[in-house]
Amino acid sequence: MRLADALGVTRDDVVAFVGGGGKTTAMFRLAGEVVETGERVITTTTTHIFAAQIALAPAHVAAAEATSASVAAALSTHRHVLVIGATDAGSGRAGGVSLELFRSLRGWFPGVCMANEADGSRMRAFKAPAAHEPVIPAETTLVVPVVGADVLGKPLDDANVHRAELVSALTGATLWAPITPEIVARVLAHPDGGRKSVPAGARVVVLINKVESLPDRAPARETAERLLREPAIHAVVLAAVRNEKPVLEVWTR
Repeated sequence: MRLADALGVTRDDVVAFVGGGGKTTAMFRLAGEVVETGERVITTTTTHIFAAQIALAPAHVAAAEATSASVAAALSTHRHVLVIGATDAGSGRAGGVSLELFRSLRGWFPGVCMANEADGSRMRAFKAPAAHEPVIPAETTLVVPVVGADVLGKPLDDANVHRAELVSALTGATLWAPITPEIVARVLAHPDGGRKSVPAGARVVVLINKVESLPDRAPARETAERLLREPAIHAVVLAAVRNEKPVLEVWTR
């Protein structure tokens, strides 16, 4: 099964990836699958993106140069274009696009799938959002909270978790305690966690990535089962998005 099918993505969906543990890889995997079907896709970020990640896209357009014509030309040639904010000359890191530009992109290309990375995790597999994030555009139709399964069993600390103290506050878990399926599920299903800022009417499908790293899938499956106790969670995908076959299991009610 393709990742797009597991997530239930349609040709004109607007997808926001939040959390940690492989958001960028999942976004570009999804974009590649959309292109393989002959459709077009726009990827972007409302937070920031690194130079190595920008290089994953076949073409990119800077926000300052983004017009209906410039993006259409890139889509015509490559079928996938990444739209980014201003780039830092030293690091190559680019900022996110504004909500105004995002709205314009949706208006210019209403039938084109859009995928957006809506927050950062500092390369951690698990996180809880700060007050200023995630930045999810109102046009979003599908929100995908992501977590890396490799965090299960590791200590709840800043080495493994982005904003470990916020995870502790949301769940009541003690800092440095082992991270359990219950802790992960509670954060991802929480309205101030993985479901924070989800637009009204948007679907929520959780992506548990890096499941191939586990010696036993039981902890990932328990996480999925706990997540589906929250009615707002539509489905849970167990995945290995870097693998040739990215979808391992799909959990629904």
